[in-house]
Amino acid sequence: MPLSSKKLHRARAAKNDEFYTQYADVKKECDNYLSHFFNKIIYCNCDTADSAFVKYFTELKAAGKIRDVWFSGGLGGDDFRSAESVRKLKAADIVVTNPPFSLFREFMDLLIENDKKFLVIGNHNSVMYKKVFAGIKENKIWFGVRRWAGGMYFITSHGMRGVSAVWFTNLHHGIEPPEQPYTGPVEMERYDNADAVNVNKSAHLPPNYTGVVGVPITFLQWYNPKKIEILGLDKDFTYDGKPCRINGKVLYIRLFIRRIFTN
Repeated sequence: MPLSSKKLHRARAAKNDEFYTQYADVKKECDNYLSHFFNKIIYCNCDTADSAFVKYFTELKAAGKIRDVWFSGGLGGDDFRSAESVRKLKAADIVVTNPPFSLFREFMDLLIENDKKFLVIGNHNSVMYKKVFAGIKENKIWFGVRRWAGGMYFITSHGMRGVSAVWFTNLHHGIEPPEQPYTGPVEMERYDNADAVNVNKSAHLPPNYTGVVGVPITFLQWYNPKKIEILGLDKDFTYDGKPCRINGKVLYIRLFIRRIFTN
């Protein structure tokens, strides 16, 4: 049966979205989770036999540190949404891969719906996807050991390419987020349509401010659930359900937070 135009569009998007992770980046991050991987079946459901992920986990299997590694190439290159790939997903213990960024929403929906443990790479802006954001807010999804700064470099058909990417996981790694930098006080204006003040740069947020603040989503690189409460994204928090405004000017997406102070 021929593919629908929608499926063809998705297939082309995935094909043009082939960013291959470097082995050094895979090893540097994954080495932090060896206790989670021990004696588990790892499924690299967006990878073929020659990927850095499969190479890394094949080495762990040879060393007796995991039970097995599965990958999509063993399924004839099946899409991660295919019936056989989903069957494998359900049977595996942990999913570790770099999914196509254009399909990241669908990919994460699949993991969350099947209650899977995972360590995957996604674009910074993926934090705004509904289920991903809900997971971060509820402390069910967090960032990997490697933080946001500088993005990551991937191998493409046109050479190396830098991407604003980060690791997402629900495996505990025990590494605290870095402390948010503070460069000094600035005037914090109030929103027209929300009971909160605006901060244009995360480094302008005073460390002792107790009120509700709207910050750029890049603030999440310093997010520590022990110190910060996430209240919602702008449209969840504004009076009118619209983006934040100051003096009538519409601002880019804001994340509403409040510091947690303990005695």
